[in-house]
Amino acid sequence: MAAASRPKASDKQAILKKLFPILKKQYKSSVPKYEMPVLETLIYGVCLEDASHEQADAAQERMDELFHDYNEMRVSSITELNQIFEGMDSPDLRSLRIRSILHHVFEDNYEFEFEGLKRKTLELATKQLNKIRDLSPFIKNFALQVALGSHLVPIDEAMNAPAKWLGLVELD
Repeated sequence: MAAASRPKASDKQAILKKLFPILKKQYKSSVPKYEMPVLETLIYGVCLEDASHEQADAAQERMDELFHDYNEMRVSSITELNQIFEGMDSPDLRSLRIRSILHHVFEDNYEFEFEGLKRKTLELATKQLNKIRDLSPFIKNFALQVALGSHLVPIDEAMNAPAKWLGLVELD
């Protein structure tokens, strides 16, 4: 049996030409614009990864209801943070990522301030975000896109799987 050949760029373009009108018809609204501080953007990225905007907004609301401030979240256990992500996939991993972000920012600045990232170049901002343990590429790219206005497309597994199936991206 012959190995499957890699799709050409023109084939990928043809697939996308057919796909976009279907997606536009299905999802009438555009992607929301975000105006958030950098730290809040990172935390929202954790909520948004492999979830809908509605689920992420609901998680953000639960976070505001359940926790007084970021320091309370930073010192909370993973189990306590799991309440935020009720009904969502991977609540343990999401909780770990939230705590890692908060620990990193607090240990670097002794406050929950991360706005300095906006004044950095894309390269320096990427290096700084790479220092945060357990941060996924989606969260990093989401933060760079929203906070710096970088031309990056944050792709999570929910988007990556169909793209692989359609042959638009390489298999791992």
